[in-house]
Amino acid sequence: MSSAVSDSLHTASLTDTGSVRAVNQDACQEFGRSDGWQLLVVADGMGGHAGGERASHLALEAIGQVFAAGSKDAEALLREAYEAANAHILAEAASDPQLDGMGTTAVSLLIHPGGAVTANVGDSRAYRLRAQRIEALTEDHSWVQTEVRKGRLSPEEANTHPYRNRLVRCLGYDPGVMVDVRAVNLEPGDTFLLCSDGLWGELAESEIVRILEAEDLQQAVRTLVERADQNGGRDNITAVVARLGESSVSESRRAGEGRPENAIL
Repeated sequence: MSSAVSDSLHTASLTDTGSVRAVNQDACQEFGRSDGWQLLVVADGMGGHAGGERASHLALEAIGQVFAAGSKDAEALLREAYEAANAHILAEAASDPQLDGMGTTAVSLLIHPGGAVTANVGDSRAYRLRAQRIEALTEDHSWVQTEVRKGRLSPEEANTHPYRNRLVRCLGYDPGVMVDVRAVNLEPGDTFLLCSDGLWGELAESEIVRILEAEDLQQAVRTLVERADQNGGRDNITAVVARLGESSVSESRRAGEGRPENAIL
């Protein structure tokens, strides 16, 4: 678990195996640079015990390496990082038959002097809590979400559908992986949550809001993971939470003034 990474951005993270799985295939990490850029990542691996665990860690390794290289274009950096992670996983799987078919989701939040950007492949999610309202910043790349968009399933039906965990996009599957990248604006006190489906699949958004508003970050990640485990713990559970202070928001506004919110890039 980690604590404050700067005077203006505070984070906490926790991952747990849950009550059913024997191995934790989730992984999470926080990366920082000397120029003040901060990157948070959650990955949820799949493909057998060895493969899923390996894939999620390979993704973090590749993403961290690209981030450390120092690009000043946030959107291009995240695309390059995800493409590198995808290629890294595919190469490793090709070299070891036991890892054939492994893959992973990945969701990221990059906070930099110009604002913030999310990137997503799979069904791990990023949320923003602002003024007691929670908003999903990412869209699941799952079979049921595709059916919801087409009007064939309701959101309520999707939540209980037997195919709700079937992905249509992940890292390690397609050499030409498509990455969703989205710019978001920042306000003082914004709280962000990155999590695997082992958390959002067990907790209602109203409960997530209650926990994030009532507790400090370190306790909040503990409570989120504990409640998801108590509610079933059927999958690995990971939560990364970040809260912005006034100084980081002011700096981002100055650097990114005039940029539209929520642009799909």
